[in-house]
Amino acid sequence: MLVDAVPAKHPRRTLTLIAKMLQNLANKPSYAKEAYMMTLNPFVENNKARINQFLNQLCDVGDFYDTLEMDQYMALSKKDLQINITLNELYNTHSLLLQHIDVLSPNEKQHLRICTDELGPAPPQVPRKENRTIELPLYSRWETPIQDIHMALMSENNLTQNDILYMETKSIFVQLIRSMPNVADKRPINLPVIAERAATTKDAMLVRKGIKVKEMLRELEELHIVDRKDDYKLMQDEVAAELQHLGNLREKVLLETRSLDAVYKTICDHNAYLRSQLEQYKAYLQNVRLAASKDKGSAPVGVVSVAGKEKKQPKSTVLGPYRFTHAQLEKEGIIVESNVPENRRPHIYFNITSPTPGTFIIALHYKGRDKAILEMDLKIDDLLEKQKDNKHLLDLEYVQLNVVKVLQLLNKVFRSK
Repeated sequence: MLVDAVPAKHPRRTLTLIAKMLQNLANKPSYAKEAYMMTLNPFVENNKARINQFLNQLCDVGDFYDTLEMDQYMALSKKDLQINITLNELYNTHSLLLQHIDVLSPNEKQHLRICTDELGPAPPQVPRKENRTIELPLYSRWETPIQDIHMALMSENNLTQNDILYMETKSIFVQLIRSMPNVADKRPINLPVIAERAATTKDAMLVRKGIKVKEMLRELEELHIVDRKDDYKLMQDEVAAELQHLGNLREKVLLETRSLDAVYKTICDHNAYLRSQLEQYKAYLQNVRLAASKDKGSAPVGVVSVAGKEKKQPKSTVLGPYRFTHAQLEKEGIIVESNVPENRRPHIYFNITSPTPGTFIIALHYKGRDKAILEMDLKIDDLLEKQKDNKHLLDLEYVQLNVVKVLQLLNKVFRSK
C-alpha cells in the first residue's frame, strides 16, 4: 500500500482518472463515450510510441532453449542443414568476420582464416530491391562423408582413375576395420588378413566388401601403386592415420552425447522440482484458506501419495453466487459512497460467492455483460482485522462499503449454508 488509510474522495477520483488515462493509453480506445476525458487526447497521442516500446520490452522474454544452448546440441542430430538469409545479411556477416578475424582465427592455418582469405573482401551492400532471400546449405568442406568420397574425387580434374581406386580401397578397409571389433588391434595392420576375414564372415555385406577389396588390392599391386613385399606399407600407414582421425571424431560425438545426457537430466530435474513446488504451493494455499475459516474440525491439507500416486483431496463446496442490486445494498447501508452515475445504478448488481469456508468473492456486474467489471477476494480474518483497527470502509474502486455491514451480510447469508 502506498498510503496507510483509504484516500479521500477527491484524491481517489484523481487516481481513478489517472488509471483510466493509462488504460486508454495501453488499449488505444477513443474517448467518444467519455467527453470529459477528451482534453487528455494530446497526452495519449504523444506517448503512444513510448508505451508501445515499454510493452514490447516487457514482453521480450529470453528463450529458455537459448539459455541452455539447446540449439547447438540439437544441430548435432540433424543433416542437410540450411538457412534462409538475405544477401545483405550474408555480406554483413562476411564484413564482421573480416573485421574481427584476428580474434576469431589468429592462426593462418585455421579453417575460418582459410575461407576468408579465399573469399577476399566483403561485397558492398545491395539496394533494397535487390536484397533477395536465398537458401544457403550448411556443410563443412573438411568433412566429406566416406560414402560420397568417390563423387568428390571424380569432380577433381587433377586425379586419375588409379588415384580414385586407391582412395576407394582405403575407405573400404577403414569401413571393414570399424565394422569388425579387435581386428586391427595388432600393428602394423595386416590388410590381406582383414580382407580375407571379411570375405569369410556370415555377414553378407561384409563378404561382398571383403571380396571386392581383395580384388581392388590386387589391381593396385598390378599397377605398382602398392607392393606386397613391404606388406602394403603405404596403404597401412594411411589406413592407420584415417582410423586415428575417425577415432577422434568418435570421441567428440561421445563427448557431445554425454553433454546432451547431462542437459536432459538437468531439464528432468528442473521439471520435477517445478512440479514439487507447484504441489507445495497448492497445499499451502489450501491450508491458508482452511486456517482463515477457523474451522476447528478441518485438518491441514498436504500432498498425499499412496503407492507412488498422488491422492486427490475432497473438493470443497462452493456457495453462491448470491445476487444483490445496487439499490438494495445502498438501502441497507452497506454502500456508503458510490461513484457510479445515477442513470447506471439500476443496471449494476453484485454477486457474492464463497469458494471455501472463510473466503468470499464480491463481483461487480453490469447488466448485459457476461464478465464482471470488478472482482475482489475477501477473507473473514481481513474484515475482522479492519473492524478491530477501526477501518470502517472497504474500497471497491466504484463503491465504498461499510465493513461492519458487510460482515453482518456475510454472516446472514452464509452462516446457515
